[in-house]
Amino acid sequence: MLLMKQMLLRVDDQLHAQLTERAHRERRSVNALANEILGRATHAGSASPRQQVRARAAALGLLAPPLGAPATRRRDRQRVLDRTRGLGPVLDQLLDEDRDRR
Repeated sequence: MLLMKQMLLRVDDQLHAQLTERAHRERRSVNALANEILGRATHAGSASPRQQVRARAAALGLLAPPLGAPATRRRDRQRVLDRTRGLGPVLDQLLDEDRDRR
């Protein structure tokens, strides 16, 4: 059985509202969200900034598989373009968040 510790954390109303909204959007508890965020923050120093952004993008399903042989690249390229259309703003946000941490 996993032992759990309880931690009281005081946050301002705006941050609490943002966490609550995100947790609601992701259909999980604020506690689960806070655990994930704190866990990522404690492990952030073990990977390079590029690896961190890549891992976050992979967790969100934003990485495309590698392209195949030249004969299939045109078809694969179009499939990748179709699957990633509209993700630019999400990637911009990930990169902005990463820049803010440095």
